[in-house]
Amino acid sequence: MEHWSFMQGGCPASPESVAKKKAAVECLQWLLSLLRAQYWTYQNAHWVAGGENAYGTHLLFQRIYAGDDDNEGEDDDGIQGEVDALAEKMVAAFGEESVDPKTLLKMSEKWICRWCVVKDCLHKRALLSEQDFQKLAKWVYDKLKALGELSLGMDDFLMSLASEHETNEYLLRQVLRSKESARMAADDWAALTKE
Repeated sequence: MEHWSFMQGGCPASPESVAKKKAAVECLQWLLSLLRAQYWTYQNAHWVAGGENAYGTHLLFQRIYAGDDDNEGEDDDGIQGEVDALAEKMVAAFGEESVDPKTLLKMSEKWICRWCVVKDCLHKRALLSEQDFQKLAKWVYDKLKALGELSLGMDDFLMSLASEHETNEYLLRQVLRSKESARMAADDWAALTKE
C-alpha cells in the first residue's frame, strides 16, 4: 500500500483548520453528553418506575437505555451502546481529549437539570430528552457538514441515531396517549356515576 505522507500531517495545521476541529469536537461533546445524560435519566426512571403498569414502564426504560436482547441478529445495545460508539468515533477522529470526563460531566449535568424540571411524569421527562436529542442531532449534523468535518461514517451514524431516537419518541408518545385515554375514561366514568 502506498504511503501518502502529504495527507498525514505533512504540513502544519492552519489556524482555520484547528478552529474547525475544535468546533466539531464541541458539537460532538454536546451530543455525547446528552446521550450520557439520557442513559442516567432512563436508568434512574427504570429503577423508580411505579404505579399502574409499573413493570411495563420498568421494561420500556430498560430497553431504551440498555438495549433489547430479544432482537436476534440485530445490534441493539440501547443508549449505552450509542455512547460507546460515539465516544470511540470521537477518539479516533479527534483524540483522547475529545472525551475528557470533566468536560462531559459538566455538560451532562446541564441536560439532566433541564429534564428534571419535569417532576410529574417520568414519560414526559423522557420525551423532553428525546425532543432535545432530535434538535441537537440535527444541529450537530448541520454544523459538522458546514465545517467540512462530517465523514461518511459519521453521517451514517448520526442518521442511525436519529432513527433509533425517533422510535424512542414514538414509544413514549404511545404510553402518554394511553395514560391520557385512561384518564379521560376515568373522568367520563366519574361524571356518569355522579348523575
